[in-house]
Amino acid sequence: MTAAALVLLYACALQAFNPHLDGTRAATLARVTLREADRERLDARLLVALIAVESSWHEHAVSPAGARGLGQLMPATAGALRVDPDDPEANIHGVAVHVRGLLARYAALDRYDRYVDAIAAYNAGAGAVDRYGGVPPYPETRAYVRRVMALWRRLSGR
Repeated sequence: MTAAALVLLYACALQAFNPHLDGTRAATLARVTLREADRERLDARLLVALIAVESSWHEHAVSPAGARGLGQLMPATAGALRVDPDDPEANIHGVAVHVRGLLARYAALDRYDRYVDAIAAYNAGAGAVDRYGGVPPYPETRAYVRRVMALWRRLSGR
């Protein structure tokens, strides 16, 4: 598949999550997602799934807890990553770097548990995952992990 075809495929997926994205904007976000996934050696479909669960690809989403942007980065996390959470492209970069860091944190685990714990830590914080030795018993976090993993599997054709 050519790079242009891949961008178009991802742009269509982003528009399925957020029909308000116009084609040009969806293509830009798709390009950034593919670039950042490549830089961080991540499956771009994981980033698509995580951001879809976080914000449905709404660029200016803000949660009641203060998480901001596409990947719903908390201000402290965005600050530590040195990204502007309100800049969609910087937000995607921050999400990719953060996910890569969480995967590295749980690198000693088998592949499946590493991803589950990293996704749980993205939602509940690494401290909570470490304290509980895995996915914390928070209903919101458990549901979040299930949703991201299921969507990632679906996007991967599994």
